[in-house]
Amino acid sequence: MPDDIEALLKTSGHYPDEDPLSILPYLIPCSKPSAKSLIALIGECGSPKEIVIAVQECLERVEIALSRDMDEEEEKDDDDDTNASPADQLISLIILYSAAIPRLKLRKKSSSETIRPLLSQIASVVNLAGPLLSRDQGREIICNVSRLSLNVLSWAMDGPDLASCQDVLWSLLDTAVSACSHCIQSSLAQRSFEELFPRLTIRSTVAPGWEGGANAVKEALAVYSALGRNFELNSLSPFPSTTYLILFSHYKLLPSDISRLLSYMLPILVASIQANSAMDETLSLLLQSLHPQHFPVGQQLSPDISGPLCALLPALASAHPDGDIRHQAFRILSRVLVLTPPELRLQILKDLTIDTDFPQMRVAAVGLVKEAVLEALGRKTPCIFASPVFFQVFGPILFRPDPVDLFHMELALDDIRDSSEPSRLVESLSLYYILLIRDKSNRTGIRDGDQLSNVEKILLAPMRSTLSQWMNDPEISIGHMHAIMPLVSLKTGLERVDAAVAELRPTPNG
Repeated sequence: MPDDIEALLKTSGHYPDEDPLSILPYLIPCSKPSAKSLIALIGECGSPKEIVIAVQECLERVEIALSRDMDEEEEKDDDDDTNASPADQLISLIILYSAAIPRLKLRKKSSSETIRPLLSQIASVVNLAGPLLSRDQGREIICNVSRLSLNVLSWAMDGPDLASCQDVLWSLLDTAVSACSHCIQSSLAQRSFEELFPRLTIRSTVAPGWEGGANAVKEALAVYSALGRNFELNSLSPFPSTTYLILFSHYKLLPSDISRLLSYMLPILVASIQANSAMDETLSLLLQSLHPQHFPVGQQLSPDISGPLCALLPALASAHPDGDIRHQAFRILSRVLVLTPPELRLQILKDLTIDTDFPQMRVAAVGLVKEAVLEALGRKTPCIFASPVFFQVFGPILFRPDPVDLFHMELALDDIRDSSEPSRLVESLSLYYILLIRDKSNRTGIRDGDQLSNVEKILLAPMRSTLSQWMNDPEISIGHMHAIMPLVSLKTGLERVDAAVAELRPTPNG
């Protein structure tokens, strides 16, 4: 026996020649490698019945430690390298069960009656520990609960109550995956995005260390498969859960009926976005489900699906602190809109282009409008986005400044430079230019003389005058590049529009 363990036991009043199970309460809180080695040896060679009793008692102490508030003395103890945290003790106890339970001899109780109270206690403590777990601790718990479940399943395989045992193991594994979901951190959404949309990926931003989380879920999925859990929608509970969300997103072999899958998962997807939980899995599942490979041309999502998603995704794409999540949410929003019936899509885009609560989304929404109208112009069949309704709805929103008299005021560059209005107008000018070039049949009415005159009067002429005034101001023209960039972008967009409009005017001899 290592000297440090012998010293620990002597200090506690126990000696190496005593029953090894009597020393478990002193070994479990010890973080030294030699203590862990001795615990593993006890699990493999000790009396399984006595180990189970000892683990139950230790779990009670861990549960108390997790439940109470940390006082100054406990914080001091946690700083001691020899003390294992309650979460690390829990991991050691799960490993002990994994070694001991498969060696139990059944007497009066069946397999399920034997394991139910033991694994229910483990599930309760895991659930309690969940919010306190570090990334590595949560991953370890998922892995070790998976191994425990597999070992217990092998032990119960020949028993008459296998189905009952499977139910107990399902419940335990579900609890572990759900309670430790925030520890997975496998960059699943970003990996899915880079795989599905390589042209939109300039460089990979997958977080280092993602493999540990992916491997933990992979182990859990293998155990679910061994337990007979499949991912057919007909075999699942009527109510989705965080566990289902995580498993579906990592499984990646989605059912053929994607609309039904999304309808089934929608409550948990909405709850996840609202609570900012399991966000990685939520976005990954949406990226995978909404990919064009699952939707034949002309197939649409039910408004019951697209409506709630379009109500939540704009805020996520605008305000989430993680840039990757904002980008993923925006691309998902774009895809949902493509699959949304045109009339509802028109209304959603109108709301996004006038919503001042999220200025970034108001700017980005112009690009979403561009996607919709170009898609409609590419079709031979009638569409509301390739009709005069388009200009009636979006003309008064996009092709005028906000406020409408913005360029008529004595406007200083500083008054507009730090707002989102220059970016919005740059996007609007780009859309206007594209329409003038692409809508050769004038399906939107964009080339009508009165529309051209109206946009010139309300937007282009005032902008041209103000830009000319600013660009001719020596203090501005020789200023820092950052200060004049909004002017350069606006001027470039305006010049392109002017050139496109000039091509539409009849020549003197025409």
